[in-house]
Amino acid sequence: MASAWWPCLILALLSSLAASGLPRSPFRLLGKRSLLEGVANSIEVYSTKISCKVTSRFAHNVVTTRAVNRADTAKEVSFDVELPKTAFITNFTLTIDGVTYPGNVKEKEVARKQYEKAVSQGKTAGLVKASGRKLEKFTVSVNVAAGSNVTFELTYEELLKRHKGKYEMYLKVQPKQLVKHFEITADIFEPQGISMLDAEASFITNDLLGSALTKSFSGKKGHVSFKPSLDQQRSCPTCTDSLLDGDFTIIYDVNRESPANVQVVNGYFVHFFAPQGLPVVPKNVAFVIDVSGSMAGRKIEQTRDALLKILEDMKKDDYLNFILFSGDVTIWKDHLVQATPENLQEAREFVKNIDDNGMTNLNDGLMMGISMLNQAREEHRIPERSTSIVIMLTDGDANIGERRFEKIQENVRNAIGGKFPLYNLGFGTNLNYNFLETMALQNHGFARRIYEDSDANLQLQAINDLTFTEEVDMKEVEKALQERDYIFGNYIERLWAYLTIEQLLEKRKNAYGEEKENLTAQALDLSLKYHFVTPLTSMVVTKPEDNEDQMAIADKPGEDAQVTRGTASMSFLTSSQQPSTPYYYVDGDPHFIIHVPERDDAICFNIDEEPGTVLRLIQDPVTGLTVNGQIIGDKKGSPDSKTIKTYFGKLGITNTQMDLRIEVATEKITLWNGAAQSTFSWLDTVAVTQDGLSVMINRKKNMVVSFGDGVTFVVVLHQVWKKHPVHQDFLGFYVVDSHRMSVQTHGLLGQFFHPFDFKVSNIRPSSDPTKPDATMVVKNHQLTVTRGSQKDYRKNATIGTKVACWFIHNNGEGLIDGVHTDYIVPDLF
Repeated sequence: MASAWWPCLILALLSSLAASGLPRSPFRLLGKRSLLEGVANSIEVYSTKISCKVTSRFAHNVVTTRAVNRADTAKEVSFDVELPKTAFITNFTLTIDGVTYPGNVKEKEVARKQYEKAVSQGKTAGLVKASGRKLEKFTVSVNVAAGSNVTFELTYEELLKRHKGKYEMYLKVQPKQLVKHFEITADIFEPQGISMLDAEASFITNDLLGSALTKSFSGKKGHVSFKPSLDQQRSCPTCTDSLLDGDFTIIYDVNRESPANVQVVNGYFVHFFAPQGLPVVPKNVAFVIDVSGSMAGRKIEQTRDALLKILEDMKKDDYLNFILFSGDVTIWKDHLVQATPENLQEAREFVKNIDDNGMTNLNDGLMMGISMLNQAREEHRIPERSTSIVIMLTDGDANIGERRFEKIQENVRNAIGGKFPLYNLGFGTNLNYNFLETMALQNHGFARRIYEDSDANLQLQAINDLTFTEEVDMKEVEKALQERDYIFGNYIERLWAYLTIEQLLEKRKNAYGEEKENLTAQALDLSLKYHFVTPLTSMVVTKPEDNEDQMAIADKPGEDAQVTRGTASMSFLTSSQQPSTPYYYVDGDPHFIIHVPERDDAICFNIDEEPGTVLRLIQDPVTGLTVNGQIIGDKKGSPDSKTIKTYFGKLGITNTQMDLRIEVATEKITLWNGAAQSTFSWLDTVAVTQDGLSVMINRKKNMVVSFGDGVTFVVVLHQVWKKHPVHQDFLGFYVVDSHRMSVQTHGLLGQFFHPFDFKVSNIRPSSDPTKPDATMVVKNHQLTVTRGSQKDYRKNATIGTKVACWFIHNNGEGLIDGVHTDYIVPDLF
């Protein structure tokens, strides 16, 4: 049996990245996967899922395997996956008994030095062999304690290449045992439309073909599912070995002559084209620009660069104007002007002199831009057959004039009246993106975030290049954008990053000196930001065990790497580093803990309400997930305290898409799936999986609920002596991977899943010398906060791990949206 340390894996993808263009015809994906080989009989692999999502050639693949150790001693379990050498690994996580150990991408040389140090100290080393000319094998093993559950999840992304006029997806299927829940799903979205779709496998039988395999396509969407039952997996009716052994192939093609209006370019989101030969419809554009003080530096530079680029692309029949807002509103011209050469030159001079200053009167800036467009139409200053557009760029919330979000949205909606779209582009992470997105969607537009390391002009061009015929309007464009979200939401930004990294690395091959250093720095920054394992980075996974942090490293060498052909090295080493990953939870009296990755710090607050009160913790209208918690109190007040402490005694988890409800209490767990009801005890060790749902109950410790490719929740059980005169059992609630929920998620916890930032200054002594006070600016509010700490009980429900945080007083006032009573709901469901 293997010893109880965690292997440090350096996985080398041994071929350099191939440069890729943007071919308009079909192509091929190679992505063979070998799933969980060599597992002892006492290790039950009860779930294996391969989820492939392809949008406009960009493939996002997630391989997830769940296993449980049924033995009464610790056992080793291995996870093997084969993937294309041109792919970028973007994440690997290991979850044991509800505690997730995530991957953290680091600069490659840091990990390499740690590896060399381990080898020089004589620590165990091994080899991971490449399994073919185009494939690499990712392998990792871990020791699993008796009765424990383990989940492996590997994510990688790749831009697909064309091959013989068709898309071909090869999946290597080799579970080597019967798997209770085995599933392959592929969701495909192609803007040109899908003309054919098929699936086949070397091992498939008539029984499997008839009931386990489904395939369908309509318009732009295609779907394939392969979901054999246990009996269908058997090599014979009485056999215990699996017939699933071979290649599973998905083949599809797209329409060659399609007047698609949405295509992908090297930008963050979408560029709109019209079929050749159709006339271009003139555009009337009101640019509403935030020039408040917070736009200083890189943001205002990006704005100038973007606007200058747009001016180059304006056509002679277009009309435009600039509206600048800070504490007040200023305009370039009294009305929209035609894009004549003289006017464009004057506009360039105006843009070059745009500077930042003052507050943020967002409402008045937007109203001025909308009024100009309405007035131009009423006074016939613009072509009758033209389309009007408002584009706003901002980095923050209104802090002067009308500041109520709902009122600003109402004003804008009434002023536009459905006549033209509004596009909102938000700079950075310290802004209320939900507000911008909602307002844009209400007016047939969309919102996008601009990052300070990106080219803002690419995003503005994408909007400015809207080209229409009489048959295409903005509602059709918005529909197309919503269809893209059918696959995965932020793929366009990630595609931009993927392509940019590929191009930088390709240029780097032929560069020298300072040019090569600059290209390397740019590619490294993007690789780290977007969590890609490239020739410049490595992925580190740490797993604390036996009071030591054990490290795993996945690493892709570049063209300069000195590695023996066909192999990649793997070593085992110890590190004290712990990667920073966002965490959000509520535990104790009830303490809400919010991690802010941008600051590598945390914010905490309490909610003081009466026992019996039910609070809305999470609500996501897109995924259909809602989590509510009911407060309980101590049996009586503590002798040394004037107040009764409160906790969460019940949780209600609802998923409307699955017709599912789960009530978690300190005594039992009840699950309703439709009309069917199941009840479990905390004395059980249970794993339940069905239709994308996974529920694992770890006896007297915790419960882990996973929703397919979606979010995972962990509920921790805190037990006290039943005859304790004051305290009683209570629950803690933890969100493992909040990024899998939509941008519309809200609630006392859910609202913080979206990026935000804060600044702390004037740290000063308080009445407690161990807990200093400070001034915090967050969400445009200035608050007095106190440094303290709370506990994370995922790993140990008795002792917990200390988490330092800034405490927000008065029920989170100034931090949470609205007031805490806004989150009180009638009942758990």
